[in-house]
Amino acid sequence: MPEADREKTQFMNKLLDLEILREETGEDIRYIYLCSQKLELPFLDYMTVRDLIEMSGYEDDAPLIAVLMTMFGVLQEGSLCLDIENERLYTGLLSFIEKQKAGEIAREFLSGLSKNKYKGLITSNGDEYLPLILSETKRGKLLYFQKFFLHENLLRRRMGALLRAEPSLKISGGTIEAYLKEIYSPQLSIRISKGDLPVERDKHQTEAIRLSLRSQFSIISGGPGTGKTSLMVNIIRCLTRAGVDAEEILLGAPTGRAAQRMTEAVQYNINTIKEPSEGDEELLSLKGSTLHKILRYQSYNHDFYYGETNPLPASVIILDEVSMVDVVMMEKFLRAVDPSRTKLIFLGDKDQLPSVEAGAVFAEMIPDGIRAERFKGRLTALKKVYRSGANLLGLAKQMNRGIRPAYSTLPFKSALQLKPDKWAFVQNNGVIAWRDHIRLWTEYHYLRPLHGANRSFRDLIAEACGMDQGRLLNSDPGQEILGQIFNGVESARVLSLVRNGIYGCAGINREVANYLSLEFESSEWIKKGCFSGAVIMITRNDYSKELFNGDVGVVMREGRGAYRAFFPRFGSYITFSMDMLPPWELAFAMTVHKSQGSEFDDVLLVLPEDETHRLLTREIVYTGITRTKRRLIIYGTESGLNSALERKIERQSGLRW
Repeated sequence: MPEADREKTQFMNKLLDLEILREETGEDIRYIYLCSQKLELPFLDYMTVRDLIEMSGYEDDAPLIAVLMTMFGVLQEGSLCLDIENERLYTGLLSFIEKQKAGEIAREFLSGLSKNKYKGLITSNGDEYLPLILSETKRGKLLYFQKFFLHENLLRRRMGALLRAEPSLKISGGTIEAYLKEIYSPQLSIRISKGDLPVERDKHQTEAIRLSLRSQFSIISGGPGTGKTSLMVNIIRCLTRAGVDAEEILLGAPTGRAAQRMTEAVQYNINTIKEPSEGDEELLSLKGSTLHKILRYQSYNHDFYYGETNPLPASVIILDEVSMVDVVMMEKFLRAVDPSRTKLIFLGDKDQLPSVEAGAVFAEMIPDGIRAERFKGRLTALKKVYRSGANLLGLAKQMNRGIRPAYSTLPFKSALQLKPDKWAFVQNNGVIAWRDHIRLWTEYHYLRPLHGANRSFRDLIAEACGMDQGRLLNSDPGQEILGQIFNGVESARVLSLVRNGIYGCAGINREVANYLSLEFESSEWIKKGCFSGAVIMITRNDYSKELFNGDVGVVMREGRGAYRAFFPRFGSYITFSMDMLPPWELAFAMTVHKSQGSEFDDVLLVLPEDETHRLLTREIVYTGITRTKRRLIIYGTESGLNSALERKIERQSGLRW
């Protein structure tokens, strides 16, 4: 039996086992379920569809089942709702149902809807407690699951209150200019590492500071290298000069790693100031936190301590990586913000990937001449790039506009030898060639001397394993070795669009581990599930250990055979026994989504084998490219890259500010 037929049979048998299908199910419904396999929905979604149609009495309604499948499909892609305005529904169903059949199903569903056929399941009254809400607006007919309809409307209301709020902190224009003059003065300026030079007084950054001090709510958008982190620190320096105490400032981010980077940014930038003021030094106590931690998530009732009747006791909140925040989390966060007393500042990159969950809140706030005009006076876009690598940044911008760059394919060995600020495209020639290329990548970055060093990553790991943890953590030689190891870790990363399969990060990590473990210490990888030199990533926050989702560490075996993981922290390192760690996974490769906010010297960006994969978009390619500082290899097919450039993420919602 061909592999595709075997997968279809297994899929249908699974639906039967879960009692989602019955033996007597009609052919139309079987056809819809079989086609829906293309949506790659979790089986929990199928069970939810089954429950909805059974509870409402529509078990044999094929058009309704198709629409519910489509809704879960667009929800998985990040949309809040399904546009069912005539041909738009027809187009939506085309993603998994044959064209002619999709048209028939769409017409039958819309006819039934107009005759109030689905009154037990769908309502136009948002206050009525039914699973689906039909919202008719000037844009057309939008069909929601009730949860997302509720959160979208509450978010719109809360954002309106923010936009209407008067500044709680009144600062005159002259005072703001005095603050700017002071923080950019030679003795008080933040300095950049190369040459100990003060940061440049850029007009867009100073305008962002002015806007943040004047407005109760402001947005700052900037791509990689535009200085968002030093700008954030300069904003809070001005706020403390205006009388805001450090303990009244909250720094938040959607992920633990992004929150940790905010903490590191404050520590690093304040420590570069030659003569920091007393207020500047007080900022060293600031720590970034996840939104869940800020709101104090209570697991026993799946709710937050802070909310509408108990707002956050903060004068200023700065939220970073806002593009990663979904509509539900954003609404719950704003629910806990009192706009009359709390200044709110959003930081993000409007071109980066939107949230994994539903909604594209940050993108919807960016004025483009059609939408979000209410935010026009609240936005500063940072334009000047300070990071080296103009060619790679130009490539990212070009691809983000959907423009195909001129290039010729290169052999993988040649691509590994690229000069700085260059990129190459390597053609995917099948699994055998791919495994050979992964081996070459692994040898190049982990077994040969590191860039600017006379030792390889393998040599450094062997030397570190010869020391006990006390010497590693507390001696100058130990600190130097750990520093070089983590420089090696951050020098290269494979980024994949997907998790599973030979071209997904899980498959790539297995390939690298199978090869490196034999090079580093025989076959411990097979026995223990880890090995000295393994690069790992934490996948769940553990606040008691200050380990966060996205933290990257390195595993090493002590002399007596125990394995420990080491993680960098504020110029030093922390370590834990492997059996004390929260959940983790290998991180020689990671998804582009997980890489957001990180930068690496060399990046191998792997496109999926399926050239029609839903994740192939401009935004994900842009995000992958902008993770690299020196060199980039894009690995895939030319038609796959073209497909990505032709697709822009368009998430459906009713948010039109």
